[in-house]
Amino acid sequence: HRGARAGGLGLAFLLLGEEVRPLASLDATPWPAMADVPNAAPVACVLAGHGLFLLGCGWYGAKISGWTAMHSLYAGAGGGAALGVCGLLTVGGKRKLYMIGVHVGLLLQLAFSAVFGLQAWRSYGVPAKADRFPLFVVMCGGSVLALGLMRAFKPKGKEKK
Repeated sequence: HRGARAGGLGLAFLLLGEEVRPLASLDATPWPAMADVPNAAPVACVLAGHGLFLLGCGWYGAKISGWTAMHSLYAGAGGGAALGVCGLLTVGGKRKLYMIGVHVGLLLQLAFSAVFGLQAWRSYGVPAKADRFPLFVVMCGGSVLALGLMRAFKPKGKEKK
């Protein structure tokens, strides 16, 4: 028996396959499925922090260009939003959503690290791109750091006896 499904949030719970429980039945773990992903909150924080970092870097890139390179802001906002969605998925209450959020987030972080590293390498020593080089280095470093933090929060495997 899946429980009653009603109310404004009922549709959202129905889409997620979650049962709607009365307040009296809520316990310390509102989503029993989350018991096997205890690192969901730290992973969500890393993804959200990386997203905000990219947004800030995009804003700074547009600002130093005199607001002529608005693509910097748009790319930072888009990358930040994508990482934010991945972070929300990790705390979505279902192991499947968690796995999707983590793995898509890792792929995005790997792509950002590679792209910003390539942009830094291409702009190194080019006088016309000298103003962007430090920003690309910082963005690459931040993306690599976020990827390392995701690795640090990787769940530990169960020891075999």
